[in-house]
Amino acid sequence: MLNDDDVVSLVQDPEVVRHAAADQVVSRRGAWAGSKDDIEGLLRRVVADIDRCRSVVVEKAEFDMYGSGYASYADVFLSWRDGSGRVTKGKGVETRGFAIALCRLAPVAALFGDVMISKSANGSAYRYMPTLELIADNPVPGWEKPCWEVTRVLGRHGITVLDPAILQRPIDPAVTVETNLADPPFTVFDAWFHWMD
Repeated sequence: MLNDDDVVSLVQDPEVVRHAAADQVVSRRGAWAGSKDDIEGLLRRVVADIDRCRSVVVEKAEFDMYGSGYASYADVFLSWRDGSGRVTKGKGVETRGFAIALCRLAPVAALFGDVMISKSANGSAYRYMPTLELIADNPVPGWEKPCWEVTRVLGRHGITVLDPAILQRPIDPAVTVETNLADPPFTVFDAWFHWMD
């Protein structure tokens, strides 16, 4: 198992970043040593374990790549288990929480703070998109206990939450990342957490 320092080195290695930007699995440990189905299965088990945390509930886990294209991550939105993050607005409901992007390319994750999803009575919905601007420190202010619980679950599965300072670092300008979430110049975040419709 890689320690956190090894993971930080891995996600910044220029050659590895090139492979990640090209949607290639770059880790060869655990589920990442197997097939895409093995990785997907592990990430689904991780989400199920997170949903058993005492303080938070998984409100939404997006494994279908937003219905189109390709996402290099699974997007997991969490809120207070007691429902206090949900607020009725007219005939709709807004839910505040935090989110985690679980990378499909390596055992890493990114944390997003103070995000919201909204559903109206007519079925339309609004949701955040996991962008570099929403990256949060761990723990997210106001969500300290849930972040600790979730980080422990991720750690048990060998997944490291990457620090915002690492994710914000620029990558080689010659590396292109196909993503709807950012424009050049690209960052470490873009290489590992990208989505193309």
